[in-house]
Amino acid sequence: METLQFQIFVFSITVYGGIIIGLVYDIYRAVKGVKKSKGLITSLWDIVFLLTTLLIAVWAIFSSNYGDLRIYVFIGFIVGFFIYEKIISRIAVAFFSYLFQSLSAAAKRGSRLVVIPIRFLWFFIVRPFGIIKKWINIKISKIKKKALLPKKLLRDSRKYYKLIIKRKEHTKDL
Repeated sequence: METLQFQIFVFSITVYGGIIIGLVYDIYRAVKGVKKSKGLITSLWDIVFLLTTLLIAVWAIFSSNYGDLRIYVFIGFIVGFFIYEKIISRIAVAFFSYLFQSLSAAAKRGSRLVVIPIRFLWFFIVRPFGIIKKWINIKISKIKKKALLPKKLLRDSRKYYKLIIKRKEHTKDL
């Protein structure tokens, strides 16, 4: 038989668990608001949110009453979540949205700083070598064409030799 004091303790832990779940939900909303993702990525974010919520609920239940489920445990989670939604949620959503937008903008600026050396390498090292390689390939193809000229000449001369011989034979017969 559980005492009333123990039940109040369990209820307060589950209220805190509901508040933490509300906080995780606001973080999730802020991340989804910044990352306008579709399809598989959205599903993965949903799964991460659900697993995080599940871990918080299991932690709250097992740390307070060793996994014993009572109706006041569920009521505690619901009360905690609604307390969070009514009192703290607006401030937290605004804070997390600002935080994630700032982090996203900083990441974009940081990626530009990473791209600058890559562009430098491309325009001053890789691109000139590409141009030189293209020029060399053009020269090699011209050399190959010129190298094939004697072979073509020999083949054509054989063909025309046979034609000339046939004409001579044909003219002799007349």
